[in-house]
Amino acid sequence: MNKHILRLAFAAILLAWACASTSVAQTHRVTIGTAGTAGALYPMGVAMAESINRHAGNIRASAEATGGSLENLRNLSTGELTWAISANEVAYHAYHGEGVYEGRAIDSLQSLFGTVLSWTQIFAAADSSLQSVSDFRGKRIGVGPPGSAGEQTARRLLAHYGLDYSDIREEFMSNSEMVTALQDGMLDAFIITHPLRSAPLMDLTTSFDAKLISVEDAAFYDGYPFFEKSEIPAGTYRNVDEAVYTPTSRIVMYTSKAAGLSDDQVYTMMRAIWDNAGEWQDVHAAVKQTTTLEDALIGLDGIPLHPGALRFYEGEGFDIPDSLRE
Repeated sequence: MNKHILRLAFAAILLAWACASTSVAQTHRVTIGTAGTAGALYPMGVAMAESINRHAGNIRASAEATGGSLENLRNLSTGELTWAISANEVAYHAYHGEGVYEGRAIDSLQSLFGTVLSWTQIFAAADSSLQSVSDFRGKRIGVGPPGSAGEQTARRLLAHYGLDYSDIREEFMSNSEMVTALQDGMLDAFIITHPLRSAPLMDLTTSFDAKLISVEDAAFYDGYPFFEKSEIPAGTYRNVDEAVYTPTSRIVMYTSKAAGLSDDQVYTMMRAIWDNAGEWQDVHAAVKQTTTLEDALIGLDGIPLHPGALRFYEGEGFDIPDSLRE
């Protein structure tokens, strides 16, 4: 009798071990690349990963802080990241092999959904004589971290006004470093891509008399159609008493063929995120304001949707443009 009980117990242990092994084998782990921890994108990615873990069955997601667009696209191309954000203009050039991606296109990219707007904002001291980017010749200008999406935007702005780094004293700095340098008189101006009223910019404008420089030339927007001309309303910051116009782009969540996600897996993750948007939209004001299902396809033109994402949007009744179909 005791031998029979021992056999049953041993069989039960083997069965439990087999079930556990099968469960582990079936668990699919994904990593979401975001940006630095100071902005809206890292907490958004963390909260999205938590929603996936709650509602996407055996898919287990985690989010990690990264250097932003260029690093994320590189790691998407190798499959090191499963999902990741990028400024849409950077991803557009990467997908089509243009600009810095000439000869090394990342044509494995696949779109998922748009997130926050990236606002290009140009700050100078309020008493500065600088009125336009065309006035930057010979000046000390903060252009962001080297290779970042913000630095690429700075290059485009300078080029439109007939300038390049040989005409200015460019300073490669983090966002917080540029804020401090302007306050300390070490910069004449800086170009930053950040959400409106983000913490560093609120710190700058509440403790320092700063002004915004407008970019209103229609030819700039015609030349770079992935930028929208957007209004920063009067009163957004202290001392900004009139509306200012500036380029905005879209931060988009992408995956790639290298990530190896099936249509069902992407569909399940999309469903987990958008059916439970209230779990992550409140992590930052910029996320709550602009990251909505209604606007999810804005800014995605030029890089087709992953088939699982396409299936999700079709099920939601979206009219999908041909440019988002492979």
